Amino acid sequence: MDEYNDIFFSCKKDMEKIFKQLKEEIHRVRLGSKSIASFLGKIQIKCYGSYSPLIEVSNITVIDHMNITIHPWDSSLISHIDKAIIDANLGFMPTNKGESIHIHIPIITEEERKNFVKKIKLQTEHAKILIRNVRKKNNQHIKKLKISEDFLKSGENRIQKITSEYIQKIEYFFLCKEKEILRI
Repeated sequence: MDEYNDIFFSCKKDMEKIFKQLKEEIHRVRLGSKSIASFLGKIQIKCYGSYSPLIEVSNITVIDHMNITIHPWDSSLISHIDKAIIDANLGFMPTNKGESIHIHIPIITEEERKNFVKKIKLQTEHAKILIRNVRKKNNQHIKKLKISEDFLKSGENRIQKITSEYIQKIEYFFLCKEKEILRI
């Protein structure tokens, strides 16, 4: 029976991992300085022989919805920060001002917003496919167990319930993000 329950645990864990990965990918879609600032903070900067998140080596200041300033605590890191932001390929170029880095975020047109929605829709559809693949894999694991027909049907129904729950989470997340993107 432990194997039986392990399958459900594994199924839920794999689907949660897919959902979290989708959320991370979609949060990268840039709309304004606040969403970009949180993403910038996670960029890894080479400093003192290792890598650290940008947020740990500098202050990131949102000036307004189109401008961000980065003030490193050690000015010798400016070139490393500049390079890391360029390498992250976020769709804008940082301006090195000597003591700080300035980022101007271009205005997003309605057409670009619609393209963002299309891109996110593709990512959510891909995530749903991955969720269904996890369902299929776990259903196959259950069929390999030596259990009664009742337990088999019960297990498949439970896996379907978990699958439906994650498909619904993904769909709701997409709808919320779509509304956020299209709001001007």
